[in-house]
Amino acid sequence: MIINRYIQRSIHLGTLGALLLLVSLSLFFLMVRELDDLGGGYGVRQMFEYLALSTPGTIVEFMPLAVLLGSMLSLGALAGNSEIIAMQASGVSLFRLLAAVLQAALMLALISFLLADWVVPDSETGASRLKSGAQETTTALQSGEGLWIKDGTRVVHVQALLPNGYARDIEIYQLDESGKLVATLRAAHAVPIDQGWELQQVEQSIIASPAVATRHFERLVYEGRLSRELLQVLMIEPRKMSSMDLQAYLSFLDENRLDSRVEKLIFWKKLLAPLTIVAMCLLALPFVLGSQRQSSGGQRLLIGILLGLAFVVTDRLLTQLGIQLALNSLVVALLPNLLFLSLAIFLLIKKQSHNIGLFAGRQR
Repeated sequence: MIINRYIQRSIHLGTLGALLLLVSLSLFFLMVRELDDLGGGYGVRQMFEYLALSTPGTIVEFMPLAVLLGSMLSLGALAGNSEIIAMQASGVSLFRLLAAVLQAALMLALISFLLADWVVPDSETGASRLKSGAQETTTALQSGEGLWIKDGTRVVHVQALLPNGYARDIEIYQLDESGKLVATLRAAHAVPIDQGWELQQVEQSIIASPAVATRHFERLVYEGRLSRELLQVLMIEPRKMSSMDLQAYLSFLDENRLDSRVEKLIFWKKLLAPLTIVAMCLLALPFVLGSQRQSSGGQRLLIGILLGLAFVVTDRLLTQLGIQLALNSLVVALLPNLLFLSLAIFLLIKKQSHNIGLFAGRQR
């Protein structure tokens, strides 16, 4: 049990170090890019707030690579210091080492999934709205009750602003010049068109003394002055949505018979993201055992970077191929993880079959 905790602690510390380096570099380049956008209401303070809100998403993005690099460096350090030899001499088996590595990977996978599902949607939305609020002249306010937008003499309330300009549960309040409410519109859904929004399942109420006149429409065009640019920065991308919100968005697309192949793929990739972290952690094992115990940290770092790049290229290639061939989204999302898990298992078996002591190994 003590050995398990020691191995897990080494992997966690190695991953933390790699993550700090990768995230710091990414945020530095993001800051350099944001310097070009300074001006008006978007000042230095707003820029650093934007960077802080972008940090959780950056952490989630680099977590798989950080796990791979951190595992290779930390386990490689144990092998280089002959600590793994000592563990083997004390009776630690390959399966016990695998169990310790798996436990460390599962903990990191859980943290990453919770960040991606609970923290990143709010932080990314806040970052986009902070920047757009400082740069746009149109007034927009995000609250716990949805999004409020001032559009001329109308106030638009959107309960859920979905990607690509789609919206759900919309209320539009028409005011006169004195600010008095004269009419309201309520719609179940809104689909973007060239002239604005096409409202669906609409209820219109005209407020006039002595009674309120109500009419119903299956579809109604809203020709507001809401720019597509504003809506794009106020909404969150599918890859940064929570799994529950993404599932609701998929239901909306299916109900309206819209193409949802990309969104389904993003949904399954989000659910399978923990498996990617587990695969990266296990993939580090074959490269730090046996003769690799004499490898330098620089060699392990180079191997880790190349493996990370190989995974990214393979993932994107299979993703594009799957979209083009209209393959099952679950299969496309699962295939890269299965390939690299199979590679890790194959390399471990190859090490064992050549009798290169998995824990002690023979010196060459």
